[in-house]
Amino acid sequence: MRLFQLTTRIMMSAIAGLLFFTSCVKNENINDSYTKTQELKNLNNDLAVQWMNLSFVLTKETPGFTSPVAARNYAYLSLAMYEVLVPGIKGYTSMQGRYQGFSKGTMKHPNAYGEISWEASFNECMYNLYKRLFINSTPEAKKEIEELYTKLQTGLVELYGEDVMQNSKQYGIAQANAIFEYSVTDGQAESYLNNYIENINTPNREGIWSPSVHGNKKPLQPKWGEVRTFIKHHAEDMNMVSPPEFSDDKNSLLYASALEVRNRAENLNFSDEVLVKYWDDDREGDITPAGHMLAILCQSLENENKDLGFAVYAMMRLSTVMHDATVAAWKTKYTYYTMRPETYIRQYIDRDFLSLSNATATPEYSSGQAAVSAAAAEVLGGLFGYNYAFTDKTYQYRKDIDGSPRSFQSFQDMAEEVLNSNLLGGIHYRFSLEAGQKQGIDIAKNYNAIR
Repeated sequence: MRLFQLTTRIMMSAIAGLLFFTSCVKNENINDSYTKTQELKNLNNDLAVQWMNLSFVLTKETPGFTSPVAARNYAYLSLAMYEVLVPGIKGYTSMQGRYQGFSKGTMKHPNAYGEISWEASFNECMYNLYKRLFINSTPEAKKEIEELYTKLQTGLVELYGEDVMQNSKQYGIAQANAIFEYSVTDGQAESYLNNYIENINTPNREGIWSPSVHGNKKPLQPKWGEVRTFIKHHAEDMNMVSPPEFSDDKNSLLYASALEVRNRAENLNFSDEVLVKYWDDDREGDITPAGHMLAILCQSLENENKDLGFAVYAMMRLSTVMHDATVAAWKTKYTYYTMRPETYIRQYIDRDFLSLSNATATPEYSSGQAAVSAAAAEVLGGLFGYNYAFTDKTYQYRKDIDGSPRSFQSFQDMAEEVLNSNLLGGIHYRFSLEAGQKQGIDIAKNYNAIR
């Protein structure tokens, strides 16, 4: 059965002034069938950006969405965005058979649904998947899903007709179900309910990190390093080299590293404090480090007026890479159990030391935020250019911190600032930040062969 999607209608609207171009294109992704439709390059990124922006709100409002859990959620949401549209994106192919556990035939083919609208199909897919992935969210948050769906549906029935909308609904629901069922196979569908595990076996040696120093008294996701990654990575990328051995000797590398943290954190000026608080994303009730990177992507997509196809590819690539970088960092954390600098400093250097940032309930090495930001810089640089200058406006409306927009000469410049904020905030040694940075870059580069 050939797929004959809706012929693009030339329509002038006195309100919106929108012009839809009719085109007949050969879509190489749909079994060489011919389609008459709007090409995705003629659709702007607003549809994807609005849904992604809603995911930031829901992440903050949904209980249990810690950094690793949120990174996972962003990844599956973005993969769905891409997969529902990829049959219409010329030159791109599905990730089926490329991502681990995502076998060919997982997704439904649009040929089986007759005439469809890409916009309506996308909106339907997101609506159904969001309700399932944010199932434990608050009633107020769930209402926001309904409101965005209804808002984006407005006008589509008049534009495409009841039959096309019904076909689009069935196709969108099928794709949402397929991605959700794929997500369940990683064993983390209810990870938001089990963030902190009380009984874990830690190494029996001096200088080991203990969750007892953290307010939760339990480690955050100690098994996350075993979560399935989207692609298979080299063992050295996942484990990294061993951190400096524990020592309280003043001539040891660990002592010197801790002293650097103490000296930097104790001598902050006002701009340093603004910097530290700006990048303090790694908390429950925030959009998390992965969310912040995706917010920067959304801003760049809008600034560059990228089309919808490019937008969903970029979101999918960035979010799945950050998910894998998070898994790698967590695997390293719970391999070496390195003591946090604030603990070391209070025990061996300065008992009155207080850090400006609060560390998560995980071992020190390596830095998850460093891994995520470095991976993001690599991906974003590949998408927009490694010398791409931009301004981050993610927190411009926040009142609890100075969220004034921050400008950067490149994504690498941004990633370096993130690392510096962690050092100044007193929550990471320099060697942990550099290890996380290397992990993130290596993880991102492993994706280069996949398109």
